[in-house]
Amino acid sequence: MVSGETLRMKAHLFIASGLLIAAIFFVRGLEALSEPGLGLREVYIVGGFLLAGFLIHAGLKERKARH
Repeated sequence: MVSGETLRMKAHLFIASGLLIAAIFFVRGLEALSEPGLGLREVYIVGGFLLAGFLIHAGLKERKARH
């Protein structure tokens, strides 16, 4: 059986991972804005933001469910 402490750590891990991914893709997004045009790189960056948002949302949802 999984303890409550482990589940709280899971929520924190999701939030921290999401914030780290968001920071990385923020920097990549700034680099992409300096170049003209839209392409696959921008789609990749948007996908990274969506993944980061999903992780943060899942972590917050898990944290709220445990309190």
